Amino acid sequence: MRSDGTQKGARKVGAPLFITRYWLAVLLQLLVIGAIIAVHSYSLATGRPVLLKTAPVDPWDPMRGQYLNLSYEISRLAEDKVRMDGLPYASGQQVWVTLHKGETYWDAVAVSPTRPAGNQVAAGDVVIGGRVMWSYPEPVPVPQPPSKPTTEVTQAFIRYGIEQFYVPEGEGQKIEANRTVQLSVEAVVDARGRALVRRVFADGKELRWR
Repeated sequence: MRSDGTQKGARKVGAPLFITRYWLAVLLQLLVIGAIIAVHSYSLATGRPVLLKTAPVDPWDPMRGQYLNLSYEISRLAEDKVRMDGLPYASGQQVWVTLHKGETYWDAVAVSPTRPAGNQVAAGDVVIGGRVMWSYPEPVPVPQPPSKPTTEVTQAFIRYGIEQFYVPEGEGQKIEANRTVQLSVEAVVDARGRALVRRVFADGKELRWR
């Protein structure tokens, strides 16, 4: 009889404890989600805006489900056009890309494996963090051949975490059907170099969905 009473008492104590742990877990998840949303909103509100020109997605497959796949002119960089410090780069390596505002779009002017100090960045430039997907030397023709007709130029493909943009259901087909449309993206870069997509434009007109 005592044994039965002990087991019943244990069940009575265990049930409230389980419920308490359950709601604590739910509360913790809600706090984490709230923190993520708060950081996202803060970055959008305080980050530096940069207008980026997109490059064609190859093969042409811009839509995956309800997400628009984006590639940028600053995604594929070559050392004969952009200063690249600390070569060679490894796949998956964190790098920092300095952006300079051109006539319309922001262009990459330098890549570094370490974040440049403030005094190493020209006034008005923005430093964005990225991750190398691949990097290798590629033979390119020499305009006026010396002893050899080609030279090797290192190229790198970099992702910035802004390669997908949510599109409401049914709207993506309008973009997918028009291969001549020029997409551009207004991203914001926060103080830590993290980028977020703020707005997407098609031929200069902001894409808006109700």
